[in-house]
Amino acid sequence: MWMLTQIVALDTSAKSYLTPWFPKGADNGVFTMEKPQDTIAGTAVQVKVYTKNREDEGSKPWATVGTFTAVSGTSFLEVNCSQLKDLVRFEITFTANAVGQGLIYRFLPPTWYDTAV
Repeated sequence: MWMLTQIVALDTSAKSYLTPWFPKGADNGVFTMEKPQDTIAGTAVQVKVYTKNREDEGSKPWATVGTFTAVSGTSFLEVNCSQLKDLVRFEITFTANAVGQGLIYRFLPPTWYDTAV
């Protein structure tokens, strides 16, 4: 999906970064984010998954369908989301302790699966 993107803090206030919207591939999805480098000494990185329909107006409100959690002993975060609408996006939030702290990340291609009926 997005390969090795870098975010660097320019101050020590909480910052949120949004990825572009992309179409869902099925009703449900497993999303994985890798952090090969993380120099943030402040609060942990939080990543949320949002979803909306194409016809929804405005930039918000979006439905939050999941929050990434760390995979123990690795630099990966993962979340399993269900009941996705037409479009999906991620929000990355962190607070740095010093200017210049940041992270390098990439989102791996999602695993899509439909709900059985």
